[in-house]
Amino acid sequence: MNKPPVKRRRIFIKKAFQGRFMAGALGLILLSSLSSALLIYWITGGDLLAQTQSAHAGLLNAWHRLGLSILMGNAVAVLVAGAAGVTSALYASHRIAGPLFRFETLCREVGDGNLDVMTQLREKDQLQDLAKAFTGMVGKLRQRRVLQLELMQELDNRLSELAAADNLTAAQCHCLTELHGSLNYLRGTFNGNE
Repeated sequence: MNKPPVKRRRIFIKKAFQGRFMAGALGLILLSSLSSALLIYWITGGDLLAQTQSAHAGLLNAWHRLGLSILMGNAVAVLVAGAAGVTSALYASHRIAGPLFRFETLCREVGDGNLDVMTQLREKDQLQDLAKAFTGMVGKLRQRRVLQLELMQELDNRLSELAAADNLTAAQCHCLTELHGSLNYLRGTFNGNE
């Protein structure tokens, strides 16, 4: 019974972040086009104007100059847009990769039983909602651990009361000792002393 693949129903999940990301990509495309156009105009503008005003326009020379300037303009545009793209991608990735690295570390610590971890991200980092949810989850786990430790202490007290009774058989004493040992083992796992 294979499940059908899950189809993405919503394209915009974090609209503000995705909008800024797309606006940045569009800006890079526009910067590339503008730099290419300006470079071509700067290289060929004067030559083509002078050739069109002369009686003997060298069309072949103009074609070579135009082809060379288009090639140079596109090469410079690709370099400018590439450098801007790499720089902005590196900057944007820090806002995502940094918090993801922090969450990996926090998950390892929580998995090891440390429920006193703090989730703190930089102000402009992405994943702020995840940080709040993670903080809430750790707080609830901490509350459950306190409650479970209290219940274990209550159980330990009851077992001690039972063990102090005079009318227990050897089998009952053995059973209480095993329960007491299991309870101590559980308490140790909660305190990270496995």
